[in-house]
Amino acid sequence: MWCHNRKCTDVLCMLLLIAVWFATTILGFIVCGVIENENLEAGNPWRLVNGVDYDGRVCGIDSGVKNEENIYYLPSGAGICIESCPTATDYKQFHCMPGEEPEDDLDAYKKIAAGKCMYHVATTDVFNYCIYDAVLEAAQDVGAATLEQAIAAANNGTSDAVAAGDIPESYFEPDEDNWFDDFTADLYKAIYVIFGFGIGVALGVGFLYLILLRVPGVLFLMTWGIIFLVQLLWLVGGALCVQIGKAWEDDNKHSDMESKGLLYFGYVLIAIGVLFFLFILCMRKRIKLAVGIVKEASKAISAMKIIVLFPVIQSLGVLCFLIPWVIYVVYLASSGEIVTIEMPNGAQVKQFQYTDNMRYAALFLLFSWFWTSQFVVALGQLVVAMAVSMWYFTKEKGSIGNLTVFKAIRVSMWYHSGTCAFGSLIIAIIKTIRAVISYLQKKAAQSGNKLAQAVLCCIQCCMWCLEKCMKFLNKNAYIQTAIYGYSFCKAARKAFFLIARNILRVVAVALVGNYILFIGKLVITVVTTFLAFLVLDSMEDELHGLYGPIIFTFLLAYFVALMFVEVFGMAIYTILQCFVADEEMFAPAERFATGDLSTTINKTNSDAKAAGLNHEGKGNATKVAPKEDGVV
Repeated sequence: MWCHNRKCTDVLCMLLLIAVWFATTILGFIVCGVIENENLEAGNPWRLVNGVDYDGRVCGIDSGVKNEENIYYLPSGAGICIESCPTATDYKQFHCMPGEEPEDDLDAYKKIAAGKCMYHVATTDVFNYCIYDAVLEAAQDVGAATLEQAIAAANNGTSDAVAAGDIPESYFEPDEDNWFDDFTADLYKAIYVIFGFGIGVALGVGFLYLILLRVPGVLFLMTWGIIFLVQLLWLVGGALCVQIGKAWEDDNKHSDMESKGLLYFGYVLIAIGVLFFLFILCMRKRIKLAVGIVKEASKAISAMKIIVLFPVIQSLGVLCFLIPWVIYVVYLASSGEIVTIEMPNGAQVKQFQYTDNMRYAALFLLFSWFWTSQFVVALGQLVVAMAVSMWYFTKEKGSIGNLTVFKAIRVSMWYHSGTCAFGSLIIAIIKTIRAVISYLQKKAAQSGNKLAQAVLCCIQCCMWCLEKCMKFLNKNAYIQTAIYGYSFCKAARKAFFLIARNILRVVAVALVGNYILFIGKLVITVVTTFLAFLVLDSMEDELHGLYGPIIFTFLLAYFVALMFVEVFGMAIYTILQCFVADEEMFAPAERFATGDLSTTINKTNSDAKAAGLNHEGKGNATKVAPKEDGVV
């Protein structure tokens, strides 16, 4: 069997990740109040939802206002907790701060002027907030009017938030008030078209794109066609600039600086075009190899069609962690103490104040999210690499099918979950550091310290670059683990040196692969949306408009395209490493390469040696690589 000689790798990291999950659960139970802890107070999400009165009490939660869930705002901007929102305006009824009840009407209006009372104004209960009906009417009148405009209109005692001349005529057209109802009705009527095309047809278009890439000459024309077009743009653009620059020298409309500037710019473009031509000339064989690798990757994905759905399983896994994690975060965010902050203009605002223990808990929750989400991403990359490498290192490729994907999942999770945990831990640490730096950047911006802002910005840029480099190295390390069964450190080291000694090949594959993936994403999204439009257009009599269904179909198709090209891209890099392993480890008669790669691999041996590639001995390779079923 393919996995007989494999061993569990980086078990300690997997145990550490499990410990983090356990600690996250315990922390969540503490902030939710299931477990009592003197260092962390339990939170209450309603403290984030319900209003806070002038005294810092949460309506419906804190003592003294437990039965008063709604908040009613006074002219001063201060809020008071009341049992129910007034539904009609009554100038004889008042809501006041405790102890400020008016003795008579005159006293009442004095206290209204002082911001301590307010007569009953018609309001609507919106999530326990008493919102003046005038505000809601103003917002409805102008449609897109901002909240500030609506509140200003309410304070002026009118619902005319914007002058009539400023309101577009479209707001007064019939049925405009029901646009949301029409929008949702269209989505409901076209639900089968949206999901059928956005998911089913998009996947079908994706596989048709893979089949198209395997048609002789198509991938060749796509690759060399864009290269020729870029070359033409450099030279033609440069020639036009030179011609126009010379023409400007003879007229009196342009200065000498303008004409020479354009002339020299044209020379630069021509020089870049020449350098680009020389670069392509040197890279031509490697580009040919990259084309072959992309074609083989399309064959691998076509043989294991179910593999493109693995990101859906990943999303479900992330969702299973995300739901309780969000609950823990909400409870933690609501556990702070509400304090009053005096603003420079004399106004007072309420905000949560957190202890150091709460901040440490928040940082730990953030770290656990980064590690878990990156672990799921890493596991997906390893599964794809495992399945594709099993396909490559099998002589009878017709025996490979969807069952191979399930085998790859089993092997990856049983033997190499620890390796995924190790690699994702590095990314999680970097992301956590970047989050801390972002917090410090915000504080530096508030303090106005320009030097600190500049230093932190540089550090943030460096950490961003480090994260990108580590993600690329990790991806290639997982491929090494899939092929050889290495632990993370050894796989990362092997991947680094493999990239170093095959850097031009990696560049060629990156250029060709990214271009093909971009075209694939474009084709899947545009073709699917266009086909959906043709069907929806035939339903025009049943729909109020096509925009809603078309937009949702486009978004679904784009998501499927992203999922598709992510798997395809990982397959491309896996085929590259499998090809290098095949080239370096096996004699010509024993190699697994097929199609274009089988003819390319023999021709590139002499080129590889001339480029300084370090081939490993065949004896060592046959020791670690079975000839028929795969590489261990």
